[in-house]
Amino acid sequence: MRVEIIIDKEQKINQAILVAFEKELYRNLCQHFPETEVRIRQGSISHIELSGIRLDDDKQRVMNTIQQVWEDDYWLN
Repeated sequence: MRVEIIIDKEQKINQAILVAFEKELYRNLCQHFPETEVRIRQGSISHIELSGIRLDDDKQRVMNTIQQVWEDDYWLN
């Protein structure tokens, strides 16, 4: 499975935060999807692209995980 998250560069999020988010998201997703690749970068618009997932339940689980990790701030420390 591949997860690509593009965050609008106008949000001016520090690169260190993006790296920490990517690592934490990878750590969380690999528990359920061992062959996961995560890429987070800045671009002109915010967008999430999931590939290699066939079941809608799996897609929902991934989206929920992304949201949960982003909203929790424990990984920022």
